[in-house]
Amino acid sequence: MQIFESLVGNLMVPTILFFVLGLLAAIVRSDLSIPEGAAKFMSLYLLLAIGFKGGHSLADNGLNANVFAALGAGLVLSFAIPFIAYALLRGMTRLNALNAAAVAGHYGSISIVTFVAASSLLELTGIASDGFMVAVAAMMEVPAILSALWIAHRFGREGVAGSVPMRELFANGSIVLLTGAFVIGAVTQDKG
Repeated sequence: MQIFESLVGNLMVPTILFFVLGLLAAIVRSDLSIPEGAAKFMSLYLLLAIGFKGGHSLADNGLNANVFAALGAGLVLSFAIPFIAYALLRGMTRLNALNAAAVAGHYGSISIVTFVAASSLLELTGIASDGFMVAVAAMMEVPAILSALWIAHRFGREGVAGSVPMRELFANGSIVLLTGAFVIGAVTQDKG
């Protein structure tokens, strides 16, 4: 019963309810749309918040063997999963290389909403999770984005495999913002 209450509680949060609103708007074919500038701002704000909170979490919890192990596992998984997903998507669907790379990047990335829901469920059931897991969640975004960008650059033009300029990958706005916000969160600690 407690798990059911937690599930309902996790579904009754603004993020999920706004998603449902958007889904309903699409189903009824509403003319509702978010202006491109506002959507871009929200995306940038989300990246900034994820990076900053992750860096702050890492600073609060310090570095030890458990933190390094969790960060290492998270980084390896979030880097590798897009390659596996890309291969499966290209082999099992009709997606072109560019769309398969985009979807694969989403599989390597984690959903912050899912992370928060899972953390809440663990807390409700009395299972403690370490505070540094927020940092792991934030760090998992960067390798997934890098993998997807590399795949898209490498295979994006059907049949044309070219070299991938690393500067373009690391200078990508999402990477710069996430990494920079992570460092700022770690450095400023309680001042932020």
